[in-house]
Amino acid sequence: MAIVYLDFVWSILALVYDIGKLGEIAWYLWPLVLICPVFPLLLAFVFIKIIKNKPVNQFLLAFAAIPSAVFGILSLFFYPMLMYNLGFDILGAGQILWVLFYGLQGWYLVFSQKIKPKAMVFVNLYLIVKLALDYKFLSFGYLDLNILSSTQLTWLFVVALTGLAVINLIAISRSVTDR
Repeated sequence: MAIVYLDFVWSILALVYDIGKLGEIAWYLWPLVLICPVFPLLLAFVFIKIIKNKPVNQFLLAFAAIPSAVFGILSLFFYPMLMYNLGFDILGAGQILWVLFYGLQGWYLVFSQKIKPKAMVFVNLYLIVKLALDYKFLSFGYLDLNILSSTQLTWLFVVALTGLAVINLIAISRSVTDR
């Protein structure tokens, strides 16, 4: 249950941190921009259901697990690239650990839960659109990526799509082998 409380607290802290930037972004783009406040909150809801031995909505499960796992992988590349260009930053180092924390929860769910293909397709479409828009507009959520070289941006996009493919292979193999 401690992980649920941590997810709730960290989701609130991330929202407080992000709230200043939200005013600069059109509200209808928030689902494509918000990452850190949303995914820990979704993970908390999933873990509450799991702890109570209640069925988890497949779309909630997919939306909590898959993007969290992808962003966990990206945290190991994105923040070090950013710090390589800007210099070491304690906040950036903390963000690696923070995103990796909920990324590991996403990986846990991918390995431990069956995610239905329809929910996976929906979440994959969301992620591909989000990542393509981030790549096109040189942003990662609301973070400006103009500081990164085109090679670094391409590698981030490749890592994200490769991570997404691996996650999907694992999730599909779980649903197929358990039938």
